[in-house]
Amino acid sequence: MQNGKEGNRSLQNPQLMPWAISLLLIVGTFYVDLHIPLGFACAIPYFLAVLIASFLHPAWAMPTIVFVCSILTIVGIFYSPEPLVVPIWKFFTNRGLALFAMWIIAILLYHRNALIARKEEALARIQLLEDLLPICAECKKIRDQRDTWHQLETYLTAHSNMTFTHGICPECEKHAIANFKREQLVQ
Repeated sequence: MQNGKEGNRSLQNPQLMPWAISLLLIVGTFYVDLHIPLGFACAIPYFLAVLIASFLHPAWAMPTIVFVCSILTIVGIFYSPEPLVVPIWKFFTNRGLALFAMWIIAILLYHRNALIARKEEALARIQLLEDLLPICAECKKIRDQRDTWHQLETYLTAHSNMTFTHGICPECEKHAIANFKREQLVQ
């Protein structure tokens, strides 16, 4: 029974689907490339694998997929059937443009992912700074954005779903009892 649950968990892994789709695109594109004569734009579907690789989280995933697609694009030149009546420069141009476009896409997506990571870091830092609450070290009042000071309970009740109940901690209880006894002796 546990193996079934583990199998379902692996199917629900969000990283598994892009890997599977990317691998299927690479294998399918290479298979088609080996069966279609040179001169056709058979390396173009590798672009989809590269685009999907941009969603994979290990840092090495996208460069690895681009490298594999590049190698298979070059290998396809030597193992594809002979061209029908296409000059040799056309299929070399076709493959060269495909390689160039793949690497440009990969570089742009790498920079996009780096910018997204920097944005997420900045948002996390902003959230941390927003969570800081200026509080008086002496009276414990809280300062709002307009530099107005509020009692702790008043501020937190107004800015959250909190409600307060009051009690007394053991230390303050001892201190209050000692003060009460001292006042009783003075009177």
